[in-house]
Amino acid sequence: MHQARWMARAIYSLKICLLQSQFTISAKDKRALQDVCLFIAVYIFVFFKRLKEYETVDKLISKAALSKFSQHLWYLSEEIAVLSLFDDEVNEQTKTNIVVNSQRESLYDSGKRYIPSEEDMSDYLYRKSLSDFVSVKSTNLFSRLKIDKNFLQRPVSTWDEDVAYSEAKRKVLSLRAVNDTAERAVKLMQYFHGLITAKEEQKQFLLRCVQEHRNLYPDCKKETLKRKYPA
Repeated sequence: MHQARWMARAIYSLKICLLQSQFTISAKDKRALQDVCLFIAVYIFVFFKRLKEYETVDKLISKAALSKFSQHLWYLSEEIAVLSLFDDEVNEQTKTNIVVNSQRESLYDSGKRYIPSEEDMSDYLYRKSLSDFVSVKSTNLFSRLKIDKNFLQRPVSTWDEDVAYSEAKRKVLSLRAVNDTAERAVKLMQYFHGLITAKEEQKQFLLRCVQEHRNLYPDCKKETLKRKYPA
């Protein structure tokens, strides 16, 4: 948690902006949140490009950073990309392209999340649009949510008047986004908060000790537990 807290403000700003329909928020706070979230989106994109460009200075560091960064692009999946069909801010041409691409073969290995290759990490990735991540596998989401996909056979311009599309949109908008790993970590931290120490500085030292211990003893195997703790 001591590492995650550095990104906490950005993450919570994005979360509040995404889920603002679920609670009351003033117009002033809404504008401020939008400004912050737009800055985050621009910053991350520029930061990503700068990492690639940094290889002219230090190729080893650039490659290592991009490799780690690419492992967090799991949301660029075929099933999640198709959710953009129900986003009012996505233009008709992009939605049309998504429908067309939903007929092509799957782009990635079944069951594996998307991790960009070295080729993708070049300028090619920056030129991709939402439709580029869509394939026939994307329509699996409709089966999971029991959505009638007949509206895909009609022009995008008529979708707002289509009953099947309206029902599908209602289901999609009712989905709740949950970061299971983060939620479990927050819950665990809340449980232990104040049990050993209430001082923030000591708490951070304790978290580092716990992290170091877990690195030394990553599992409960007998041979692992028999290791001597380094002096």
